[in-house]
Amino acid sequence: MCFGYIIIALFMMVMSFYLIYRMNHLNKITDSIMKVNIPSIENGEKLVDSLLEQVRNEKKFIITNDDAFLDLFEKKKKDFCERLKSIEDSLTNREKNVFINKIKELHNKYLTMVSKDILLVDTDEIIPPDPRHEEEKKRTLDQLTESINKLILTVQTDLIKKIELFQKIGYKSTKMSGIIILCAIIFGAAFAYFFTRSVCSPIKVLTDATDRIAQGDLDYRIDVTSHDEIGALGIAFNQMCNKLKEIDRMKSEFVSNISHNLKTPLTAIREASDLLLEKIAGPLSEPQIKLLNIMKEESFQLTMMINDLLDISRVEAGLMRYNFQYSDIHEVIRKSTEEIRFLAEIKNINIRCLNGSPSLSQILLDRDKIAQVMDNLLSNAIKFTPAGGSIAIQVNEVESYDIPHIFKEQNRLNNIRSFVKISISDTGIGIPVEYHKKIFDKFQQVNNKGKGGIKGTGLGLSIAKHIILDHGGDIWVENNTHGLGSTFYFTIPSNYDYALGIS
Repeated sequence: MCFGYIIIALFMMVMSFYLIYRMNHLNKITDSIMKVNIPSIENGEKLVDSLLEQVRNEKKFIITNDDAFLDLFEKKKKDFCERLKSIEDSLTNREKNVFINKIKELHNKYLTMVSKDILLVDTDEIIPPDPRHEEEKKRTLDQLTESINKLILTVQTDLIKKIELFQKIGYKSTKMSGIIILCAIIFGAAFAYFFTRSVCSPIKVLTDATDRIAQGDLDYRIDVTSHDEIGALGIAFNQMCNKLKEIDRMKSEFVSNISHNLKTPLTAIREASDLLLEKIAGPLSEPQIKLLNIMKEESFQLTMMINDLLDISRVEAGLMRYNFQYSDIHEVIRKSTEEIRFLAEIKNINIRCLNGSPSLSQILLDRDKIAQVMDNLLSNAIKFTPAGGSIAIQVNEVESYDIPHIFKEQNRLNNIRSFVKISISDTGIGIPVEYHKKIFDKFQQVNNKGKGGIKGTGLGLSIAKHIILDHGGDIWVENNTHGLGSTFYFTIPSNYDYALGIS
C-alpha cells in the first residue's frame, strides 16, 4: 500500500515539476510580449503621430512666426526622442537596432533642416523658398516614416512568432500532461484492483462476524493477524463485541430485577385480596388493616416502577411533556410527604419539615413532575434508612451566586436571580463519593450488597435529573457532615431578571 502511494506521489511530482517548468516558460513569453512587443508597437505608432505633429507645428511657425507653435514643435520633438529611447531600451535584436539608428539619423537630419528654416524666419530678409531644400526635407520625412513603419512591422513579426511559440508550448504541455495523467490512471487502476483484493477478504470476514453477532452469537471473535488499519478495525470489533456482551448482561440483570420487583407486589396484592375475600381476617379487624397497608405499600411501589419505565422511555424519545403553572412549592412538598408517610410509619421513620423560607411566593413549575421527584427522593430515603431513623425536608430561597460551583457550570439560564433549594436529608447507609455523579445516570446503582443488597430499577434518579434540568435547575447529592446518611439537593428557578432575559 505504501509502495503504491509512493508511485502515485512520484507521478504527481513529475507532472507537477513538468507543468511548473512549462508554465515558467510560458510566463516568460507572456512577460516579453506584455513588456516589450506591445509597448514597442504602441510607441512606434505614436512615433509616426509625433513626427506628423512636428511637421505641422513647424509649418505653422514658419507661416505665422508664432512662438507657441515653436514650443509645440519642441514638445513633440522631446516626446519623439523619449519614445524612441524607450523602444531602444526594450529591444535587443541587432536588426531592430539598425532601424532605430537609421531613425535617429534621419530625425536628426530633419531637425537640422528645420533649424535652418527657423533661422531664416528670424531674419528680416525675404528669402524665396528653395525647391531643392523642400524636396530634400520631404524625402527625409518619407524615409523616416518608412523606417518607423519597418520597425513596427519587425516588432509585430516578432510578436507573431512568440504567440506561435506560446501555442506550441501549450499544445506540447497539454499532450505531455495527458500522457502522465493516463499513466497515473492506469497505475492507479491497477493499484486499486490489488488494494481492493487485499481489503475485500478481511472486510468479508468482518461482515460474516457482524452477521453472527447480529444473530446473537456474542461469544464470536475475529482472529487479528495484521497490524495495519484492518487489524486495528478487527481489534475495535472485538472490543465492541465485549462491550455488547457486557451490555447484554446488564440488560439481563435489569429484566430480571424488573420482573422480580413487578412480580412481588402483584403476588402480595393477589394473596392479600384472596385472604380478604375468604374472610379469614374478619370484619375490619387489626389483621385486615395490616393487609390493607401491605396492599397499599406494594401497589405504590409497583406504580412507581411502572411510571419509571414509562418516563425513561419518554425521556429517551424526547417526548416528556410539562404543564408549567405557578404553584406553591410548600403545598407540593406537603402533599408528597403525606402520600408517602405511611411507608415511613411502617419502618418507624420520622419525617420532619424544617422551616426554611415559609413565605416563598408561587413559582413556575410542573406540579406533577416535581411531586414525582419528591416521591422518588423520599422513597429512596425511606428505602435506605434503617428502622427508627429520620428524614428532614427543608426549603430555602438562595441567590444565584450562592449555588454550588457545579451548578454554575451546568446552568443554562443566565437571567435567573434566585432559586428555591429543596434538601432531603436522611440517616441511612450513605452514598460513597465515587457514586455521587454516577447514580444520576440510567441503570446506575450503588453497590450496596454488603449493606442489605437493596435493589431497584436504577431509573428514578435519572428521571428526576431530567425533570429538574428541564425546569432550569440542578440536582446533586452530598454526604452529611456527621458521617451518617446523605442529603439530596435540587433547585428550581424562583425569580427572573426579565430585563436581562429580554436583552
